[in-house]
Amino acid sequence: MEASENPRERIIAEAKQMFFTHGYSKVLMADLARNLGMSKKTLYQYFTGKEELLNVIIRQHGHDIQREVERILKSDQIEFPEKIKQIFSYVGTKLHYINPEFVQDIKKNAPSSWQHLQQHKADAAFLRFNSLLDEGVRKGYIREDTNRTMAVLLYASALETILNPDFTQQVPAELMQELPHTPAAVFDGLVKIIFNGIIDTSKASA
Repeated sequence: MEASENPRERIIAEAKQMFFTHGYSKVLMADLARNLGMSKKTLYQYFTGKEELLNVIIRQHGHDIQREVERILKSDQIEFPEKIKQIFSYVGTKLHYINPEFVQDIKKNAPSSWQHLQQHKADAAFLRFNSLLDEGVRKGYIREDTNRTMAVLLYASALETILNPDFTQQVPAELMQELPHTPAAVFDGLVKIIFNGIIDTSKASA
């Protein structure tokens, strides 16, 4: 059955769009019902409240990312450099739809959803990225003397920059002005630094 014909899936899709765009606390169940052309009573037949709906959205978003990343990781038809490109392009695209204020909002106003988000971050950093490094070392794309733990921690810090507003609040304001304005752009920039470094090797070797 198409999502548009399934009331529960319609609710999830519309709520996801509204939460990611406007923030969690600013969206009322009445707003959601009005956008969907249904009553609040109908909404509550499918979800006990707004935070339960948010939990479902976060789990679904995380599982979508996990499923696609694992598909790419397991493929024998994709070379390692292309896997890196595809994985981080996909993750960046999924992050693109999240308003930067959304994370701060749910940390403050939806603690159980915040915990779900933290778990997805941990799975991404410590399981799937580590698997990617495994393959890179086996196939000779990543130096064997690379400290794997440090590489994983760097990647985790990239996700922390995006998914924990308390982290960015510690950064001086003059530096924050130079930070990209979207989660996807921040993620892309940090991943490039992790894999490419910051030294211009052509000049360093001259």
